[in-house]
Amino acid sequence: MMALHVGESVVVKSGILDPDFGLDISGWQGRIEEVDDGDTVFIRWDSITLQGIGMDIIIRCENENLDWQVMTLDKDDIEVSTARDTEADVDRIASQLRMEMIGDPRLDAEQ
Repeated sequence: MMALHVGESVVVKSGILDPDFGLDISGWQGRIEEVDDGDTVFIRWDSITLQGIGMDIIIRCENENLDWQVMTLDKDDIEVSTARDTEADVDRIASQLRMEMIGDPRLDAEQ
């Protein structure tokens, strides 16, 4: 297996499901924030992936105290890719999505 490094861009392989909701996350991309000593990596999604997640999932994550901007996956579930954006793009889109979410009446509606 190829060594993975912090800051490296990665893409989720075909057929991989979100461990929390069982959604197909094939093709989602981000940057590695942490590589543990075992078989997992901590990934921060890129701006394009964040824009595609959808407010329903973002609100579901918020209501279940999950961070919608990051995910921990097995190293075998991802492969190295080319960055599609900058970290500034990620920060800008995440801020826009947070503002949109705050104004959404579905936030905390399930609690």
